[in-house]
Amino acid sequence: MGTQHIVRQSNGFSPGSIRKIQDKNPCKSNPCKNGGVCQVKHYQVVCICPPRFVGEHCETEQRQCWYQNGGCWQYCQDQESSHAKCSCAEGYTIAEDGMKCEEEALFPCGLIKVANTRDLQEEISQNNMTYGNVSWNATEEGFSWNNETEDRTKIIGGSSCHLGKCPWQALIWNEKNHDFCGGSLINSRWVVTAAHCLESMKPHYVTVGDHDKFLREPSEEKIPVKEIHTHPYYVFENYDNDIALLYLSRDVVFNKYILPICLPNHNLGTLLTKEGKIGMVSGWGSTYYLGPSSRFLMRVDLKVISMETCQKSTNKIITDNMFCAGYGTEVKDSCKGDSGGPLAVFYRDTWYLLGVISWGEGCAEEGKYGVYTRVANYVSWIKETTEAVTKASDVTPASK
Repeated sequence: MGTQHIVRQSNGFSPGSIRKIQDKNPCKSNPCKNGGVCQVKHYQVVCICPPRFVGEHCETEQRQCWYQNGGCWQYCQDQESSHAKCSCAEGYTIAEDGMKCEEEALFPCGLIKVANTRDLQEEISQNNMTYGNVSWNATEEGFSWNNETEDRTKIIGGSSCHLGKCPWQALIWNEKNHDFCGGSLINSRWVVTAAHCLESMKPHYVTVGDHDKFLREPSEEKIPVKEIHTHPYYVFENYDNDIALLYLSRDVVFNKYILPICLPNHNLGTLLTKEGKIGMVSGWGSTYYLGPSSRFLMRVDLKVISMETCQKSTNKIITDNMFCAGYGTEVKDSCKGDSGGPLAVFYRDTWYLLGVISWGEGCAEEGKYGVYTRVANYVSWIKETTEAVTKASDVTPASK
């Protein structure tokens, strides 16, 4: 049945009388594109456009960062115009389509060189991982800890992370040659770790390109730590702002076994820490609660948990600078010894550092989850700190 128009007539009818005129349906051919809904309003055809499309006939796609990262492969920034602006991490260049990122440097961040990424993803999904001094138990909802809050020092329910498959992984050592925390290489001179790792232990050097920590491997590099930069608002009591930076004494030499991981921007960070996203955690922590640290680098895949579920699992405060991951019923988790290490998320051929292993209650306990520092909240601080220190170190005494 066609759309009815109600028209007021004065000729041949008393004033104010109403005559119904039924027109042929102008929406029958539906001029609206991209799923738009045709309607007739005030004698005019109007297209009701679905999200992301604008224009008289919904013919123009309006890319916005909130929806699928604006179509961008890496970084998305909303513009006043109808199109979001895409950009790329260092070592990549934007493609002709304005959305994809193409490898430009020999060793760009987040791009694993030793194995097909899909194969690696399949291995991760096997949910087998063990870490040094930390135990991780994964369940359907997350991982759990004992009643006592502690830093993460081991991985439970994981598998070996062979050389080159966690190429950004760093291991932090003290002056007595004892390893005590993990970290993530974000460029040739900087490592991200947890602030709580540095409360009672001073880092002396880090190793990268390592798999067997008891064996000096050809791929391994040992670099002294030059400076320590703990976040100025780190709170010891509740682990808020649990993040720190280590400035190395020299540049790391990149190869297929040693690569930096990419940092997310705010939009990407929000997208990749949504409930249900899968992250890969790695380290040399314990493979069971109160067990010894692992000799070999281990990894495990864990699911991001909603803030509501996370907060209900503990009587401790979960701030906006934290998020939870794990399984409420499976034996997979991080634990003591893995602290400071990465929770990495894979997106469009690239790995990003979304979390820093921070704290938990027990390890892989039922109904409990691991808590991670939300790295996306600190990208500005990381950039400001690293640029300021690097710039200062480039100034020679003679030029001051």
